[in-house]
Amino acid sequence: MFPSLSLPVTAGLYGLLQLLVYLMTIAIAWYALGSVKWDLFLRDHRGGPARMLRLLLAIGLGFLIGQFFLQYLSASLLLKNLG
Repeated sequence: MFPSLSLPVTAGLYGLLQLLVYLMTIAIAWYALGSVKWDLFLRDHRGGPARMLRLLLAIGLGFLIGQFFLQYLSASLLLKNLG
């Protein structure tokens, strides 16, 4: 990923990139889940359990989206080894 840097520094930067991607995609998922009409599914859509459900759904969805982007990045970096 960064050819001129040492392996521990490169691994640390990749770890930081992963954390930032996950946090960003969880925030995007939280924002997207805000448009769902929760009152159609839940009795008390403004209560604590409903917010916890939305948070858990945002974490799960954000993780899946983040995994997709990180795997896509990893695969695209491996393509340079073809030539």
